[in-house]
Amino acid sequence: MKFLYPFAKRFIAGPDIKTAVPAIRKIQQSGYFTSIDILGESVSTRQQAEDAKIEYLKLCESLDSIDHSFDFSIKLSQLGLDIDRKFCTDNLKQLAQAMGNHTIRLDMEGSAHTQHTLEICEEVHRTHPHIGQAIQAYLLRSEDDVRRFIENGISLRLCKGAYKEPTDIALQSMDEIRANFLKLAYQLLKEGHQPSIATHDENLLVKLLDFITQEKIEPESFYFEMLYGVRRDLQKILKEKGYRVRIYTPYGKAWLPYTLRRLVEKKENLLFVITHLFRETLGLRKLH
Repeated sequence: MKFLYPFAKRFIAGPDIKTAVPAIRKIQQSGYFTSIDILGESVSTRQQAEDAKIEYLKLCESLDSIDHSFDFSIKLSQLGLDIDRKFCTDNLKQLAQAMGNHTIRLDMEGSAHTQHTLEICEEVHRTHPHIGQAIQAYLLRSEDDVRRFIENGISLRLCKGAYKEPTDIALQSMDEIRANFLKLAYQLLKEGHQPSIATHDENLLVKLLDFITQEKIEPESFYFEMLYGVRRDLQKILKEKGYRVRIYTPYGKAWLPYTLRRLVEKKENLLFVITHLFRETLGLRKLH
């Protein structure tokens, strides 16, 4: 499957730290912020979880030369959640201690991990307040989770949600998902703690920008977040409008499953990539 790498490298910062750090530095120097994800998840041994933790520590050390704070995106299954919850939590606490000058955002995974992930985030946040959480707008439970996390002072990243979930857990139609995304985004913009609003959906962005203007939301109180290599034209427009734009920047040897999962989990994802590459290339956009 190496023939897919030329396609995949559009969406990842490289296969290792050596290639990723220069890419991250370039993003920062261009006036963007970064949320860095070391690709990989669902480890099956304690050693694999230790290796993932060590990789994050090495990355943090490698970035010390860059005079900037970073956001690290971490999947708890990568730290051993499927092996032992306490073992995973201890690994996260060690990373939180080492990354005290940076923020950490726990990525959301499939619904089997949702409750554990949220509980661990709340637990670790009590002693490490730079820990934040991703929230998926399509989950039926997310409205309650957002309210609770705002009350607890925990920073959130709001995304639509990419995993295929059943109807008793998640909204299914894109119209419903978009409506709930906007509802939660408005709440976070007004009441949240440095939230990240993660979307490339121009229809949503237009409505969000109108809301931000009407409600006089300060640009320094939130981030827009987008994927590395996706709709760079929109990233640039938002940055030039004076908004903080954070680029979700993955790297690592597990680039193939990351790329394939984004394309095959939902048919909308493949259409999303093709459409946005087309729109970026031709300059078709609604934001000006």
